[in-house]
Amino acid sequence: MKNFIAKSIVVLIIINLASGCKNFDELRENPNNPGKVPPNLLFTSVIPQPVSSFSDEYQNAQYHLWSAVDNAASISFRFGSGTFTYNTLRNIDKMVQEATATNEPVYAILAKFLRAYNYIEMTTRMGDIPLSEAMKGAEIPQPKYDSQKSVYLQCLNWLNEANNELGTYISTHQGQKIAGDFYFEGDLKGWQKAINAYTIRVLISLSKKADDADLKVKDRFAAIVNNPAQYPLMTGLVDNMEITHRDEDGFRGGYNPNSAVSRASTIMVDTYIDMLKNYMDPRLQKVADPTPDALAANPTNETAVREDFNSYEGADISAEGTVNVTRRLGGEISYPNERRYWNFIGQPSILIGYPEQELNIAEGIHLGWAASAAKTHYDNGVKASMEFYGIDGGIANTYLTTNAPYMPGAAGLKRIHEQMYLALAENSGLQSFFMTRRTGVPTYKFSAENSVTKIPVRWAYPTAEDTDNKQNYRAALRAQFGSEVDDRDQVMWLLK
Repeated sequence: MKNFIAKSIVVLIIINLASGCKNFDELRENPNNPGKVPPNLLFTSVIPQPVSSFSDEYQNAQYHLWSAVDNAASISFRFGSGTFTYNTLRNIDKMVQEATATNEPVYAILAKFLRAYNYIEMTTRMGDIPLSEAMKGAEIPQPKYDSQKSVYLQCLNWLNEANNELGTYISTHQGQKIAGDFYFEGDLKGWQKAINAYTIRVLISLSKKADDADLKVKDRFAAIVNNPAQYPLMTGLVDNMEITHRDEDGFRGGYNPNSAVSRASTIMVDTYIDMLKNYMDPRLQKVADPTPDALAANPTNETAVREDFNSYEGADISAEGTVNVTRRLGGEISYPNERRYWNFIGQPSILIGYPEQELNIAEGIHLGWAASAAKTHYDNGVKASMEFYGIDGGIANTYLTTNAPYMPGAAGLKRIHEQMYLALAENSGLQSFFMTRRTGVPTYKFSAENSVTKIPVRWAYPTAEDTDNKQNYRAALRAQFGSEVDDRDQVMWLLK
């Protein structure tokens, strides 16, 4: 996808700069450094992209494990430095500038969502970050850090403005599509739904701050859930913000037949597999293959082997690396489902999805943030997740009746989180990890082999901050953590 987008941008820029007669001032301009770029090209370059299945983010969430003979080390949760995305934010600002010049205000509206997305992704990982003084260039080369609370407040306001302004724009530009959109083919209503689904995600991530008088988390949540005309939400998988893979350069997922070592070395993890087995969950047969031992034990009836939940086993992610290699080579561990994943299409890569939206809404209602039926949204989320895997609706209904029905109280909240963990498997980037960091569900396995004994809660700031912005960087550490220690165990405001 990245290669495809980059090539498209280059081609279109060349076309845009195709020369006719030029005056002297034009000839002085560097043709390799264009001063103007159409906003739709910039839009394509700044849209966040999803993470494809079996990438490292999903290993961190204990769905799968890389277990190669020549690389038997256990997965380490020794998180390093995070990344500031101010270069992307500069391009977003440039997009707004070009949109103003070309009278295409819709890109400026979408820029509010894109700004919020970038700042939230940074603060979620690291804590306080520069915002109010950021992007000032030579005017403020060393920006102060804003508190995490103020970052969230600004971003929530941007998201609300983006929804309202986009709704108004859609109503006065019926049927208009925008160029440069590889998610919704230019459908602005799709973007509005995604913005609101993302806002719900952000509000749920603030569950520990639900009573904050400034953030108004509960009020914002209720306003979205109770006003679908003003705040349209996704209504099914068709609204997912996702990319479908195909066998073309730039469109393949990372786990595909061009990388044979991936098939041999990628195995499932018991944190995930055991939860599916405990629920007798039909998604198990869709995401994993039985162990080679189980298939060998009944070679004449593969169907029966696949239907038997005891045929599936996951690796212990906290074990010493050679233990899992030995078990894998011995046929004791399940691989990802070959039929589903080992091809050039695999499954779509989701950035923001309908199942997550519905389970987030179920959690908010369960917590009393809105007067509606939590069960309805819980059922919607679970059924949509099963639909994503091609499971029949009747089977999903039976599952929700007998295996994992909605429940009230603390047990019901834990079940919502467990179903969220299952729905976010191998999609939506780090959202599963962030959910577990916030809730403790599921219980991750750790040991000295993972370099940790508890879940890491943040990434360190970029190392360059201690030289390029030392005074403000160290002041931010002291303000948040009471010392100048910058590591994975420092608890940010979001999690207190």
